[in-house]
Amino acid sequence: MDEKRELVRRTMQIVKDIFQKNTRAVSYCKGNMEWRFNHMSGYGLYCPSVRKALQGCGGEDRRIRHHQYHVQTITDQVHLVSGLFCIVSGQEGEDSQGTWGLQGTQGLQGTPYEIMVCMSDGLAECVHVYGVRTARLLCKVQGIHEEVFFLEEAEVLYIESAHNNVIWHCRGYQVESRDSLKRLEQCLPERFIRIHRGYIINTEQIHSIRSNEVHMSNGDTLIIPMRNSASMRRILLAQMEKVLLSPEGTHSSQKLESDIADGLQFPVQRTVT
Repeated sequence: MDEKRELVRRTMQIVKDIFQKNTRAVSYCKGNMEWRFNHMSGYGLYCPSVRKALQGCGGEDRRIRHHQYHVQTITDQVHLVSGLFCIVSGQEGEDSQGTWGLQGTQGLQGTPYEIMVCMSDGLAECVHVYGVRTARLLCKVQGIHEEVFFLEEAEVLYIESAHNNVIWHCRGYQVESRDSLKRLEQCLPERFIRIHRGYIINTEQIHSIRSNEVHMSNGDTLIIPMRNSASMRRILLAQMEKVLLSPEGTHSSQKLESDIADGLQFPVQRTVT
């Protein structure tokens, strides 16, 4: 029993270390360990690509809450630890009581993730994290090297034209596929708007608009052609109102439009699964 509790404690520490925004190695892991986050993978104690993608799901004001951990004994030296953790808003705080078998899946708050860790002699050989799919699946994308990716709406920030291909800019990673913005413009949901011949953006991932610049939630800045900037701002603001302003809000498209000259910021939705 004590051994299993210790393995759960180590798994929780691994989760905590993953979301620490520093470059130090993750605790209780072997040097050649394997990482997986949905369709991404990597190796080693640091694995910056996978950790960056996971950290992008958290944000500055997020905390970790642990739920329902189980330990399965494979051999005397090998154990499989599985569980569930959620990324919650800062005011909900971090749940330090996250021990094995703590809670079920009912009434979960925040964005849930499943984790599976293979422990050998008390150290992780592989860590797999999977987003529990509560968001809408956007599309299946085939990469230029024949990989297949399943992208959700909240993952995609914007799509960029690249000669005969397109690049899907997602949180922490990019996917290049053989496609065109012209075709995607016709089949993506209305929240995806083409602002330029080279870009389609997810309006729910806009951080701010200043003059003819659109600043995305990952820090990238996209330019609207000056000749189209006024009409495009109106289109973007109309779409933002549908998603971000409550019925009781006192702002209107005209008021928001007048604020653009000073730079307008939007409360970006950060739910990721």
